[in-house]
Amino acid sequence: MKTSVVATLAANTALLLAAACQEPEPPAPDPEKEAVVAVVQQLFEAMRTSDSTLAASAFHPAARVGRAGEGRLSFASPQGLIQMIAGPKEEVYDEPIWDWVVNVDGNLAQMWTKYAFYTGDTFSHCGSDAFELYKGRNGWQITQLVDTRRTEDCWYPPGREP
Repeated sequence: MKTSVVATLAANTALLLAAACQEPEPPAPDPEKEAVVAVVQQLFEAMRTSDSTLAASAFHPAARVGRAGEGRLSFASPQGLIQMIAGPKEEVYDEPIWDWVVNVDGNLAQMWTKYAFYTGDTFSHCGSDAFELYKGRNGWQITQLVDTRRTEDCWYPPGREP
């Protein structure tokens, strides 16, 4: 009897240890979070391809863009950014993003991400982008984009480290 109890305890312990060592199941995809990320990525695709129509469609009509600089916060309409995207360029503007965090509550979403900005293959600056989005009859749209910008103590997208 003692042997079977010990054997059962040993077997159960082995099963528990094996289960503890297994990789946890990844969370199920969240379609709303994926839709938020898609709108933000749409903006950066528009930047890479100089497509101001695609960029404008990512923004809600009441949107604003801002910069959180040293000791100062400024806001403007997204029209300046959209015009910059549309303007002629000698090299592609590329702003890869990664390590994002997305939160959704009903028709309100927030996305925070690291970014690095390149003109062609030349690194320019890095920082964080903070997006707020609203889901209305036109789907998810950016209502606010605020970023930081720096050239020191930068991080780089995976695979593009200097």
